[in-house]
Amino acid sequence: MGKNKYNKYNVLVINRLSQKYGFTGYYIRQCLRGDRKNLTADQLRKEYNNLSKAITKLLEES
Repeated sequence: MGKNKYNKYNVLVINRLSQKYGFTGYYIRQCLRGDRKNLTADQLRKEYNNLSKAITKLLEES
């Protein structure tokens, strides 16, 4: 039997998106996984990727 692969999402980014858009963290994770397919989900995915890359870049510079 193989192991299940779990996605690890940046909690800081999820919380920020939750505050900004008023959605729950669960809904945002569904959008990131691809369970939700609408314009808002696409926008959340793009913004999550941008914020996550910005945090990674800042951490690498330190």
